[in-house]
Amino acid sequence: MSEAKVDTTLGRKARTIEDEIAAQREKLKRLEEKKKELQRLDRERNQKAVLDLIRAERLDNVPAEKWRQAMPKLKVLLDAGPVKSPASGRRVHRAATAEAALVGR
Repeated sequence: MSEAKVDTTLGRKARTIEDEIAAQREKLKRLEEKKKELQRLDRERNQKAVLDLIRAERLDNVPAEKWRQAMPKLKVLLDAGPVKSPASGRRVHRAATAEAALVGR
């Protein structure tokens, strides 16, 4: 390891490359923890908003079994990305699958 040199212009030790790497790793770790916390808070806000919406629409009176039965169709309706068709294995757009789910095909 190289010995740290004193920076005379600022009166402090100059950092070695290893020190800089360690400092950046710590900074990355703090940023990742902050990101994780922000995601958790966002998820909690979304859960509260969804529950408020369900209550406002008086869907909180629907039995859990009905929710379980409807959940596959709801997932298709709420997700806009492509999905593999269960029948053919081909990739189809979820909107087409959602329309079929609504019609009951």
